[in-house]
Amino acid sequence: MEIRPEFIDAFASIDRARLSRMDEAASSAHLDAREAVRHYVEALWQDVERAGENPETEEKYRALAVVRELIRSLTVVAFDVTHDGAGARESNE
Repeated sequence: MEIRPEFIDAFASIDRARLSRMDEAASSAHLDAREAVRHYVEALWQDVERAGENPETEEKYRALAVVRELIRSLTVVAFDVTHDGAGARESNE
């Protein structure tokens, strides 16, 4: 089952551009919020696995798999922007 639709990568570039224009506090807040959602989605995934199901291959969990991939992407983008931005600010000081 394809679990990483094209829209995830397309959205990541738009998301990265917007986050890159935010100040440090705002991008850090986005990262924190996205981490919280990622932990929640990962807990859902683990619940399904503990129930003996395979969310990676079973069609009935396709929505969960897509949301998991999306939130992972959102978190990676926010992490990269936050840490790239911090590095850029340090090099300018």
